[in-house]
Amino acid sequence: MSKWLASVQSLEEAKSLEQHLPDILDMKNPAEGALGALSHGNVSNIIEWVNNRCLCSATVGDLPMQAKVIATAITAMAGTGVDFVKVGLFDDEHLEKCIEQLAIDIHNLKTPVIAVLFADQLPKQNLIPILAKAGFKGVMLDTAYKNGKGLLDHLSVNLLADFISEAKQTDLLCGLAGALRLTDIAVLQPLQADYLGFRSALCHQHRRTNGLDPYLASQIQAQVNTAAPKAQPTKILSHGAFH
Repeated sequence: MSKWLASVQSLEEAKSLEQHLPDILDMKNPAEGALGALSHGNVSNIIEWVNNRCLCSATVGDLPMQAKVIATAITAMAGTGVDFVKVGLFDDEHLEKCIEQLAIDIHNLKTPVIAVLFADQLPKQNLIPILAKAGFKGVMLDTAYKNGKGLLDHLSVNLLADFISEAKQTDLLCGLAGALRLTDIAVLQPLQADYLGFRSALCHQHRRTNGLDPYLASQIQAQVNTAAPKAQPTKILSHGAFH
């Protein structure tokens, strides 16, 4: 059964989830783009408050696809003591080369790095084998443009099944996010991603830049815990790879 991730933008928001801590408490600044970063000090304060009660992840910002820039950012964020560092990989002509150049830094980093791909900006090449070779610990799908359209508005259930299957074949953790709604949980749970990520569904008026509502968190937590997979989805792998 998939676990769940909740994104917070402050220590106060994290504390509001005291009674509904997710499996992964993710830290990012939604006002600064898809994967806007919090300051290292704020991340460290949240990790200290969590005190190992759940796993913690943090994003490094919407960065250019330049290996030196990304390597510096993930190394610095890893220094906060976070359990996972998440880095967005945007569609770019130099993306594959950038990933290959990151391999040495990622292999040398003790903190696992999670690659975030975007359902509304998917690159043409299949990156999953490249990510595994470069040393990434996991891969997730999100949405780059926060315009009210969610993951399932961009990709079908069958394509998401392909993505999860390929990730697991290369021993990568896999996650699904991108304006996921409460009603999406029953649809996505049977796919058996390692985790489902939420931000807007946790917020007042379902706006990702608004504050978190603990009641909405309790609803998501309950739904994730009860929406156990009933059957394996049919996987369509006619092209042999997720694109």
